[in-house]
Amino acid sequence: MEKIARGLKALNTEIDLIITSPYVRAVGTTKILRKAFDLKKEDVVETEHLSPVGYGDQLINFINEKYADVENLALVGHEPALSNLVSILVSGDPNLSLALKKGGICRLSVDILQYGRCATLEWLFSPSQLAEFGE
Repeated sequence: MEKIARGLKALNTEIDLIITSPYVRAVGTTKILRKAFDLKKEDVVETEHLSPVGYGDQLINFINEKYADVENLALVGHEPALSNLVSILVSGDPNLSLALKKGGICRLSVDILQYGRCATLEWLFSPSQLAEFGE
């Protein structure tokens, strides 16, 4: 994950806030990202909405209610929930054949965040591709 984080930095990625699942693996990933991007503890928010039993629509409502003004937001969660969320945001269909591998990352651009088709997929990288960028 440290190489992946360095790969994100090499891509000139910016992160202003990380919203993460409270589960151990996600929190560990978040700690690495926080360190790589020089974020403070208050720049990380844990929510059950990103746990494996969370609901994407509730996550979107949570973000819109509390963090709508954040420009560069990173979400750290679990599969297949994240792939389903990305599919819904990009196509409106949770069954779009899009899969994030563990440690995989995609970048979406959104003008108005809503639960449904509202985002453009800018890029999607596997963990090995990102690690190569970070070497």
